[in-house]
Amino acid sequence: MPSFAASGSSFPGEDPQAEGYGRGGDGPNAPRSHAVTGYDANGGWGAQSAGGDAATEEGFQLGRLLRRRWWVLLLGLASGLGGGYLYDLYQPPVYQSVAELTVSARRTALPGSEGGGGEPEELAGEALGNYLYRAQTGPLVARAVRERRLDELPAFKGAGSPVGRILKGLEGGQVPGTRVLQLTYSGGSPEETGAVLDAVVATFVEEVREEGQSGIREAIRLISEARDQVLRDLEAAEAAHREFERTSPLVRGPDGQPLNPHAADLLALDRARDELSLELSNLTAEVESIRSSMEVGGRRAALAQMASLKRESAGENPAIAELGFEEQHLDLILQLEEARETKGENHPDIKRLENRVAALRRIEADRAGLQAGPDGTEGPSSFLDLYVAARVERARVLQSQIDKLDERYAETREAAEDVRDAESRERELRDRRNRHADLYAALVADVDQLDLLKDADTVRVTPIVPPGPGRPARAPLIRALAAGGALGLAVAFGLSYLLEQSDRRFTGPAELRAEFGLPLLGHVPEIPPRTLKEGKRIREGVPDAGLSTVLRPKSQLAESYRAVRTGLLSAARNGVKVVQVTSPDRGDGKSTLTANVAVTLGRVGKRTVLVDVDLRRPRVRRMFGLPQVAADNPGVGTAEVIADPDKLDEALVESGQPGLWLLPCAARPDHPAELLSSEAYETFLDVLRQKFDFILLDSPPVLAVSDPAATARLADGVVVVTRLHPRTRRRLGECLDTLDQAGARVLGLVVNAVPAGGEYTREVQGGYYGGYGYGAMAGRDAYYSDEGTSAPAAPALIAATPADGDAATARRSTRTPDAARSR
Repeated sequence: MPSFAASGSSFPGEDPQAEGYGRGGDGPNAPRSHAVTGYDANGGWGAQSAGGDAATEEGFQLGRLLRRRWWVLLLGLASGLGGGYLYDLYQPPVYQSVAELTVSARRTALPGSEGGGGEPEELAGEALGNYLYRAQTGPLVARAVRERRLDELPAFKGAGSPVGRILKGLEGGQVPGTRVLQLTYSGGSPEETGAVLDAVVATFVEEVREEGQSGIREAIRLISEARDQVLRDLEAAEAAHREFERTSPLVRGPDGQPLNPHAADLLALDRARDELSLELSNLTAEVESIRSSMEVGGRRAALAQMASLKRESAGENPAIAELGFEEQHLDLILQLEEARETKGENHPDIKRLENRVAALRRIEADRAGLQAGPDGTEGPSSFLDLYVAARVERARVLQSQIDKLDERYAETREAAEDVRDAESRERELRDRRNRHADLYAALVADVDQLDLLKDADTVRVTPIVPPGPGRPARAPLIRALAAGGALGLAVAFGLSYLLEQSDRRFTGPAELRAEFGLPLLGHVPEIPPRTLKEGKRIREGVPDAGLSTVLRPKSQLAESYRAVRTGLLSAARNGVKVVQVTSPDRGDGKSTLTANVAVTLGRVGKRTVLVDVDLRRPRVRRMFGLPQVAADNPGVGTAEVIADPDKLDEALVESGQPGLWLLPCAARPDHPAELLSSEAYETFLDVLRQKFDFILLDSPPVLAVSDPAATARLADGVVVVTRLHPRTRRRLGECLDTLDQAGARVLGLVVNAVPAGGEYTREVQGGYYGGYGYGAMAGRDAYYSDEGTSAPAAPALIAATPADGDAATARRSTRTPDAARSR
């Protein structure tokens, strides 16, 4: 039996805003989330959050489902495994044919590529994967069916197109650690599998070869089209070039190249100008030299300089050739000038030389068109001056010729510029023709090269293990079991989830607190079936079997009632004396709980009275084994005392337990609700408050009659007892709503009849609410408990006529509270 002895609990205090319970949010099913004050572990009163552990509960939804529905998951797994085994057992026979292939590529020397030819290289990686994928495509299988007539096989006759079935049975992969492709086909017969895989492999080999060849043929076609287009462009370029040559102003040179006709004239003019410029430069230098000599050394020095220049440029200067006299008689002139300087003017030699010079001068003057003097001397100018003047004149003539050449050069250059556009056009047409010619030649060479390769295999598929007849093959049993188990688990998990969502029962104390926002005063375990069986035998003077605090004071049940007592004692510190115990429905165990808690309160020295205010179905007499009410003489009970409080002492009955008095019901009134709602009932409670420390009111279920709602507002606090069942959430909520509307102050909840096993019990034992209890562990704590022992003899709680030796005891047991107090 689980331990419930020290279940955690807390109780409301004096704050009027914290009394009772409330709901958070809107709607009848909204969780209660208001704060209540309660008794903490340190003996004080403080605020507590009603939903403090709700988040913790939410975090363990999956774990709770596994704990509570493990049997559903186990059943689903077993069903799935069984289904997988049966599926594998009744599968038709399967045959499998295998083929292994290699794919190699030959490097082809395509136009524009380097190298070519060589040995085939096996493909690997992504390229090999692409070919493996192509071997399993629908178009390839459809071609194999069409060309190899696979639809005529017995397995496919009358079943429509076999492409889908073949694709379903066809699988491919790569042999681990190699570059070998492996194709397998699974079918229903050996002949079918071998024929289908052989057709697929043959079609795959042929398609790969055709694809490689078609690529080269397509390249030849495209290059041929480009070649023809380039040829047409070449012909058009040549025609345009010929037409331009026919109308062009350009002339052909010795090498046949077109030339500008003005280019030669420009070269000749430029060369002639250079020659004249050179001669002009020489004449200018000569004149400057003679003039410089004359200024420095006189005429003789100038003549000597002229003679020197004459010898240097003899035969080259046309101006000197015109003055033949100076060329032939320059020495005679120099002798005359020397004699004049040495012999004087009248010397005979001077006369002789002058005459000779004069005679020669006249001759040369006549030749040159100069006018000589009458005595044969020089004309207006001296010989030296004439020579310089001739050179200056020659320079002027040369400059005039150079100017004319410049004019002709400018005119010729302008004409050449007009022809230069024609040169550019001719060069452009010639380059275009040459480009088209080169491109055409290259394309022709490419077509010739590809034409040699059009029948070669660029990619070759080689079967190294050809397809053969299929061999028996069967899928591993573990695969069917795994699939069946996974499916069974999935279905079971879904079913468990639906069951969990539809189960409205509370799975733990935290969820109960979070739902209603009330503290839990305790948990009472389920009474053993043997005890319930004994309780059916009603005997006068013998207490009910449920009165565990009397019959089994060391039992776990008794300890759980003491835990509730602890909560009530804590509440008494805040003036709580009158406590009404009720429940939502019949059978929740409120009367049993009230009787046991009353016994425990009396044992701790609290003057306690248990009042039976369930005037419709009273239970106090039965719980304590009191004599049944006689029909003709019912006696004095609760109803009579309410009507007349002076009859209290007459109605009180000692329970036989220390500090506990009973006020049972005698006659049942006709209108109990009106009696309990009257002012007399309020006066009745005031009288009890004066005589006792604790007044426990055993009232009817709240949802059964209106009595408990009428009395709850007058009690200092209400304890609600409930059981755990699928309707607990709804029924307990309705009960608390009724008490809240009546203005009752709910101290807390007590969960009764908690089963020995289940999710809620595990939460109580192992979670925050778990604790120490008698009999919780076998061995170490076994000697504390009287669980499992035979029931002790039930004591007679009410002694009618005590023996003489027990007179004192009898007197003590029959004294009223006032008599005991006076003693």
